[in-house]
Amino acid sequence: MSASAPVQSALGHESVRFEDAIPAFLDYLESYRGYSPHTVKAYARDLWRFREFLAARHSHVTSPDQVQREMVMAFGLSLRGDAPLTVRRKLAAVASFYVFLQDTGGATFNPARGLPLPKVAQHLPTCLTEEQARRLLDAAHTRWHRAMVALLLSTGIRRSEATAIRLDDLDLERGQLLVRGKGRKERIVPLNSPTIQALRDYLDRRPQTTSHHLFVSRVGGHAIHGRLVNRMLNQVLQRAGLAREGITPHKLRHTFATHLIRNGVDVRTVQELLGHADLQTTARYLHSDTKAKVAAVSKLTVLFAPGGRRRS
Repeated sequence: MSASAPVQSALGHESVRFEDAIPAFLDYLESYRGYSPHTVKAYARDLWRFREFLAARHSHVTSPDQVQREMVMAFGLSLRGDAPLTVRRKLAAVASFYVFLQDTGGATFNPARGLPLPKVAQHLPTCLTEEQARRLLDAAHTRWHRAMVALLLSTGIRRSEATAIRLDDLDLERGQLLVRGKGRKERIVPLNSPTIQALRDYLDRRPQTTSHHLFVSRVGGHAIHGRLVNRMLNQVLQRAGLAREGITPHKLRHTFATHLIRNGVDVRTVQELLGHADLQTTARYLHSDTKAKVAAVSKLTVLFAPGGRRRS
């Protein structure tokens, strides 16, 4: 791996300190595993919080290899004020950290492996109805608003993927988009004709800039941030009379996936379009398709008709 030399020099002995091990792990995530800066920052916050907990409770522990399983469990218990999903994420960060240390000689065992975790309520994905989606598009008055809303609704890409689109990623003649997803994984997503037209309209008035990003700010011509997408969507929702529906850019992704499933698209195709590494993540949309379930069960009325025929 490209970072093997500094990693081995920092971690190639049992007495490695946290202050050396954590930066080495973060560098490994970014330079070797290709994690996004946002993800690396999240790992950093979780691991430094773990380090602060140990410094406060176990000041004699200066090396990751000195940590015992009960210390990690105590750290988890100290997070009881956090949401269950947050606790699971922080403990998963510690476990991943130790997998890295074991692989590089910085630890002899993983004290976070197989810890009991708090239960997380399984919320089924919710989405916009067809009528709500049309209202949202109709309320997107400016060219860039309509281009972004159409893109999110018709491709299911993540907000971060939308803001990362570069001009070279677009092929409007062939009607396709190269999406750079999590872990630097790339996928091709087709574009429908209304979205292609919305993008052409936006490009006609796109601010003059040297930036190669598709979506740029009106002032300065810089690549836009995700929070600007949220702000834009809130404005469109207000105009559409949907401000109280709790709609986010990610809910537009849910809408894309759910309506594909309802229209008979197989789950593996939806998985590829969404860029999910695990099919089980995509399978949630099968469970959320109440409309399809109702239609399926209604067909069983034939069983209750005399002679096996449906009553007129």
